Amino acid sequence: MPASIPDRFSLEVRLGRDGDIEEWLATDTSLDRPVLIRSLGPESSAQRRQEFVESVSNVAKTAHSHLARVFAVSSVEGGAYAVSEWTGGATVADRVAAEQPIDLPDFLPNAAGLAGALAAIHATGAVHGGIDTAAISYSGAHLAKLGAFGRPQSSDASDDVRALAAALETALTGSPPVGPPPSERVDGVPRAIDTILRAGQSGSLTADDLEKALRAAPTPRPPRPESGPTSKRLLIAAIGLVVVAVGLVVVGFVLSGGSAPVVPTPTTPATSQTTVTTLVTTTVQPGEITVSDPTTLDPFGEGGENDQLTVNLTDGDVGTEWLTERYLDPLPLLKPGVGVTIRVEGTPRRLELVGLTEDTRFEVYWSNQRLEDPAGWDRVAGASASPGSTFVELPPRADGFWLIWLTEIPPQGDGTYRAALAELRFVP
Repeated sequence: MPASIPDRFSLEVRLGRDGDIEEWLATDTSLDRPVLIRSLGPESSAQRRQEFVESVSNVAKTAHSHLARVFAVSSVEGGAYAVSEWTGGATVADRVAAEQPIDLPDFLPNAAGLAGALAAIHATGAVHGGIDTAAISYSGAHLAKLGAFGRPQSSDASDDVRALAAALETALTGSPPVGPPPSERVDGVPRAIDTILRAGQSGSLTADDLEKALRAAPTPRPPRPESGPTSKRLLIAAIGLVVVAVGLVVVGFVLSGGSAPVVPTPTTPATSQTTVTTLVTTTVQPGEITVSDPTTLDPFGEGGENDQLTVNLTDGDVGTEWLTERYLDPLPLLKPGVGVTIRVEGTPRRLELVGLTEDTRFEVYWSNQRLEDPAGWDRVAGASASPGSTFVELPPRADGFWLIWLTEIPPQGDGTYRAALAELRFVP
């Protein structure tokens, strides 16, 4: 059983143990929200409880969007406990065990964010002391977050960086960092990421260095899918026709007594002609881009999100901005997201988000019509906002509507959550 905890926390499900720490999913009844309880029981020593409280307290001084928030920590009779943010329960270790490493488009923003969270901890003079894949929570709908605070302290800041770099490589490849580098294991991973992760594991980088290197790294690009079974059948059919044609040539030559044969022209399958035509007609040359009608999309809220400010997104003035509502809790606890849509004429190749609040997690969608349900849009990218401007490479989409969908908003200095966006720029 866990240590005695305040009555406001109602224990719901025992999750198991993290070494000598027992974990529970609980409900904070005063705020009606899920929380994670980590506790040491009566079998722990007084010294271990003191170390636990000090370790968690040191981390609690740091606020970062990629760091699980600590709400309370205390030593009590017969043990100690800490109450922290419930991040969903899935860890990178769970994903690796299920053979589902982090998707390439999501890797760099989350990896850089985790390095930034660790740098923020180190800036206070504290260390994590127990980073591995089980200490990082991650799901496709939320930012990766560093947690598992209060483990026995067994490292310094340099060891923290080594451990994080190793965990990140495992998250990317699905295997421990031994043998070939990530670029040789996963298609689409640039060699620059090999260099960064291995430098982190060597101890030559600080957490701040690691974050800066990851943010500056080239974006991994998933490989193009190979031709499917239908294309293979067409290829086989084409080869068959060529063989038949050659056979007819030989027969004609024999029957004509050696005179010059008439070579029949192989017939290309109709489906192959259709495929070629499609490839040609869908190639759109970039040209002038026109944007208009920026509108908020808030289907899971009250239907609007400072609609009167959307004109600021296309006025060419970075001094004006669109703002989300101010939230008292993290956005994922309230709704799946909120966003803005905009009509674009032309074929943009790049999107620039000017002044989007740093560490805001967002996704980019496209549709040929403005839809109320984000599930009906075509997702083309996902990232985390960088300081200043954030650039997103776009696949070719001619005309239509674009949706910038915010899924995670970082906390502000007053403990509330709000994001700003100054300009939306589409570049041909």
